[in-house]
Amino acid sequence: MSRKTLILLLTAIFAIAYVLFGAWIAQDTKIILKKAMSGETDYSNYMNQSTYHRINPIERGIEKEENFIYDKKSHRLGLVFPLHFFFVSKVFVTQQYENDRFGLKEPVNLNLRLKSGKWYATSVQIKP
Repeated sequence: MSRKTLILLLTAIFAIAYVLFGAWIAQDTKIILKKAMSGETDYSNYMNQSTYHRINPIERGIEKEENFIYDKKSHRLGLVFPLHFFFVSKVFVTQQYENDRFGLKEPVNLNLRLKSGKWYATSVQIKP
């Protein structure tokens, strides 16, 4: 095998692995945001308490007057764009939640790291 062919093959393998890791990150990002928005109590495998409190609308104090009840049909996530170096990632996504009483559309930036075979959110920045 020539040197040029070997370099192209290794580059292709790297690109495929990078895209596959990105798809895995995107899937776990969707799980993280859905768990945080829904108020599920089993979030500790996917994010720390600080991240949960910054994403969940009730914890943020957005809907204290109303009884916020999560409806997965009202929650939409845009294209998940992960930049990663295989074990750490910075993810950019826009989430939208809209029902009769409540609505929001916000860009979300998550910092993730690989922990026990799952992506774990360590911090979040939300620009309302």
